[in-house]
Amino acid sequence: MPGNATATQAGGLAGPAPEALIPSFPGPAVLFDGEGSVMLANAAADTLLAELGAGRLPALASSIDAALQDGKTRQDRADLPGPRGGAALQLTLIVYGGDGGTRRLLLLGRDGTLERNLTQALMQSRQLFKDLVTCSTDFAWETKADGSFGFVSPRGALGFSARELEGTPARNLLAEDTPDTPRPALLPFEAEAPMEAAEIFLRRKDGSVGCFEVSCLPVRDTRGAWLGVRGVARDVTEARERVDALRRAHKQLNRLANTDGLTGLLNRRAFLAELDKRLPRHLRNKLRGTLIYFDLDNFKKVNDVRGHQAGDEVLKAVAEAAKRMLRAVDLASRIGGDEFLLWLEESDRDAAESIAARLHEAAREINRQYGVEDFPLGYSIGIVFSRLDELESTESLIARADEAMYAAKKGGKGRSHIAAPPDAEGEVAA
Repeated sequence: MPGNATATQAGGLAGPAPEALIPSFPGPAVLFDGEGSVMLANAAADTLLAELGAGRLPALASSIDAALQDGKTRQDRADLPGPRGGAALQLTLIVYGGDGGTRRLLLLGRDGTLERNLTQALMQSRQLFKDLVTCSTDFAWETKADGSFGFVSPRGALGFSARELEGTPARNLLAEDTPDTPRPALLPFEAEAPMEAAEIFLRRKDGSVGCFEVSCLPVRDTRGAWLGVRGVARDVTEARERVDALRRAHKQLNRLANTDGLTGLLNRRAFLAELDKRLPRHLRNKLRGTLIYFDLDNFKKVNDVRGHQAGDEVLKAVAEAAKRMLRAVDLASRIGGDEFLLWLEESDRDAAESIAARLHEAAREINRQYGVEDFPLGYSIGIVFSRLDELESTESLIARADEAMYAAKKGGKGRSHIAAPPDAEGEVAA
């Protein structure tokens, strides 16, 4: 057929004859006769024809035969060998002629490799996402604009199946707002900005409450309108319980390390460490603090006559009485045996005398409960003040308080001795 011929068969092609199109067609182009034999092809069709002739494209061969039989145009595809997965062709099979004429089939192909690769990548990505969501123990979800779940991980969450959760308001999962299970100010299910590792408490199907760590992103349309939220929630209940247990254990260890096991007051080490921190601040701000050192008169008689259990009860009673009369900023310590230290923060002589009087009053009550006849329980109390002119060591301050306590004891027991600070003149006994 000449290159400028035309084909005008009824129901067929009109315009330039196929032979004229084939050489300049940008993709593979082949003209088959009614028996399926190649009449004309361009160079771009060489690989396609080689694969077809080798029998490696049986589906395409069947399509060509079927098209020549029924005369219907078809869309098909063929994958050709090559690097990076080879090439993918999108094929159009056009039959013309017939009705007394000779039937022909024109095959035109275009490169569909990019589309195929994109489609495969999308399918792989979707499958990967599906596999990860299915295998993950995390709870993946999406809420809609009305706050209900539009998607939930296939395995469900919180003891609910995915079917039970989809379509229900996400807020229904929130645990009651309590000090132990507080609700965040911004709920991840309704977030209008990204959130990462937000802690939230959710109610399980069995009624128990779990702690979840949630990360999410808002979903918006092309105009920026908010459509809902997508996120992932991880059950961190057990991890949080372990952390809380460790925190409690650490706190308990600190308490045991810093307190006297019998009375619950600070032990000597913790008391001295805290006083070391406070003395420089008092000197900087020209503030006086008061150290009170006291021990129990005739305490040995209680142990000898009433037993050590009664002696322990006395020491605990002394500690409770001391704690009741101190402020939160003050310190109290049992430094050993029946000896106690009190630190009155930012105090003066009036405060010291008031505490001493209340200590003596408390001692009389303790004596009524535990005292031994002819050997009354009481306190010998030494009181000193911190210096205002220079920094004094904690050991030096305690040594002065110890001297003041023994001065009180020498005065007849059941007494107080208030020592003037070294930066003042004289000492005053009370």
